Amino acid sequence: MTFDPKPLRVAAAAKGDNSVAAISRRLAAPYATVIRWTNGSSTPAGPALATIERTYGVTAGDLFPADA
Repeated sequence: MTFDPKPLRVAAAAKGDNSVAAISRRLAAPYATVIRWTNGSSTPAGPALATIERTYGVTAGDLFPADA
């Protein structure tokens, strides 16, 4: 399964977090890391993934859709 950053970006925007800096602040994650997550070049795992799920209401299934 491949990480899809679009649900993260959409959920963040729905909460008013329209920039990487805003997402970074809300998640208490490094700015550079959030850039990599939102452009799909890196995958959040473990505690970071759980924080994203709790903060933005997305699930692992949303972020890692089944490959067709």
